[in-house]
Amino acid sequence: MENDGIRRQSKFNSTVSILIRLDRLWQDTHRHSRNGELIKWNWDLDRVWCELVSDVSEGDIKEFDKFRDKISELDKRKKGFREELYQILMDKERFLRTLQNKQGKGVSYIDEDEDDFD
Repeated sequence: MENDGIRRQSKFNSTVSILIRLDRLWQDTHRHSRNGELIKWNWDLDRVWCELVSDVSEGDIKEFDKFRDKISELDKRKKGFREELYQILMDKERFLRTLQNKQGKGVSYIDEDEDDFD
């Protein structure tokens, strides 16, 4: 950040806060999906998206928007609505978990070729 020609850089990193919020949101997704609270589950997934969105590509945004479109196309009066919504939410969650890992905010695997010297 620059103010009056002076370059300023935050000495704090929000990584831990983001990870804590993500963990709590994932806990909510588990609870709401297990309880069959599909609308709350969807809201939880949207909040996960909001935590990840600052580091996404244009392709990720288009992919995420497809879930919104699929959900909005569902006919709530149609038999099988809940099953269709459930499957869309499963796919949406899988996409978000993969995205979280891709951003390095989720599971981190050990690379045997890397040394630990920085």
